[in-house]
Amino acid sequence: MDFVLLTTAVEVAGRWRELAERLVKVSRQQMDAYEAPHRDKNGVVDSEAMWKPAYDFLVTWAAQIGDSYRDVIQELHMGLDKMKSPITKRWKHLTGTLILVNCLEVLRSSAFSPAAQDDYAI
Repeated sequence: MDFVLLTTAVEVAGRWRELAERLVKVSRQQMDAYEAPHRDKNGVVDSEAMWKPAYDFLVTWAAQIGDSYRDVIQELHMGLDKMKSPITKRWKHLTGTLILVNCLEVLRSSAFSPAAQDDYAI
C-alpha cells in the first residue's frame, strides 16, 4: 500500500488538493497544514516537492479508511477517476499499479501454491 500511496503522491503532486477534495472534505486550513512542513524560507512549496504534502495527506487519509489495503486502493482509484481530467486516463502506469497491488493476493497464492511435481511436463 505504501508503494501505491507514494506513486500516487508523485503522480498527482501539484493536483493533490483536488484529489483530497474528491476523497474527503478537507478545509483549506487542513491542506495548508499538510504543506506547512515543506515550505521554504519564502513560505512556498517548490513544485518538485509538492509530492511530499500529497504523500502526507494520503498516508493520513489511508489510515482513516482502515486496515484493508483493498478498500484503500478502491477508494483511491474512485477518487482519482472523479478528478477533473482524471489522471488515471493519462497515467496508465498508475492505473496498472493500482490493479497490480489489488491483485497481489491472487498472484501470491498462485505463485506459491503447493503443486505436485508430477503435474508438469518437462
